[in-house]
Amino acid sequence: MKRVLIISYSKIDTDPRVLRQIDFFEDQGYDIFLCGIAYEGDLPFFQLTKPKQLLFRVLKLGIMVFKLNKIRVREFLHHTDLDKLLKINPTFDLIVANDAETWPLAAEFKKNEPDIKLVFDAHEQYAKQFSDLRSWKWFHKGYANYLCSEFIPVADSFLTVCDGIAQDYEKEYNVKPQVVLNTPEYEPELTPSQVGETIELIHHGIANRSRQIEKIIHMMDYLDDRFRLNLMLMPVDQIYYEELQKLSEGKNILFLEPVVTTEISKFINQFDIGLFLLEPVNFNYTYALPNKFFEFIQARLAIAIGPSIEMKKIVLKEKIGIVSQTFDELDLANRINNLSREDIIVLKQNVHHIAQKYSNDKNIDIFKGILSRVLK
Repeated sequence: MKRVLIISYSKIDTDPRVLRQIDFFEDQGYDIFLCGIAYEGDLPFFQLTKPKQLLFRVLKLGIMVFKLNKIRVREFLHHTDLDKLLKINPTFDLIVANDAETWPLAAEFKKNEPDIKLVFDAHEQYAKQFSDLRSWKWFHKGYANYLCSEFIPVADSFLTVCDGIAQDYEKEYNVKPQVVLNTPEYEPELTPSQVGETIELIHHGIANRSRQIEKIIHMMDYLDDRFRLNLMLMPVDQIYYEELQKLSEGKNILFLEPVVTTEISKFINQFDIGLFLLEPVNFNYTYALPNKFFEFIQARLAIAIGPSIEMKKIVLKEKIGIVSQTFDELDLANRINNLSREDIIVLKQNVHHIAQKYSNDKNIDIFKGILSRVLK
């Protein structure tokens, strides 16, 4: 039986893309081992980053200030479970390394086990990830660029999440990634819910200040009384989450308890319009094509967005929603106000017809092709 190590710089239980990788390799009959920030499950798990003593925390700060990228990689590897992973026998046939931070670990493993094949999955354009933040540009941009330049060539296969980011990787690093969309599992039993007198909007995701969720709260001031906004947010920034709650007081807005990742599409099926207004404050936001967009599709919701490049292409091509001319909340509110109940019913039916097309079914075929190519 073949063995795979899946590495992710995330809490694996809440990372939809990584969870789909786990499901895929389970279906293919692999023995699966995981390495990440945290994991609550039954599969063998190894800690990606171990606690650091004060001396190492001070040392890392100095390394970051003076941009000592090679030393920063060694410091990172020192605090991983690399030694434990190397003792696993038999070793792995394949390593899938999600996020640029994990690529040095996969590459170091290959130095010790040259026959192992590496698949690197770039969920973002890492060298441009938080280009709107001065502190990130000072401490992390150079390191992210170093990781991309140094380690992408080591991979046997390189993946990313959308065309725009793939094209930028090709331009910057002379590599042509395979695009694997953030599409969830197909939900064949779901159909569009009935549109009632109150038209239900839904936005879900993390309460992250850079996403400017307050804009869609302000947007409710411009919408007709027939619209209600539902917010299902993970309070990763508790202070920001409470600010959003306070800002919503007196408005037609409900805050909902989050559901587990794999249940999102089923839960939000009860609503009418999936809402996402993402100001393009950095490169990755400009080309955003996130999980939530495809969860809207599986939930059979009409979609209302700003003119985000990658999402806009699909919305207009498939006729599944509306796109504002700008990222101004008043502009999007005007577009939503112009929708009749009948318009929304038609849009939801259009979404229903393309739900399987934008599901994980296609990604399964892509991954099978990757395995047949790199493990031949």
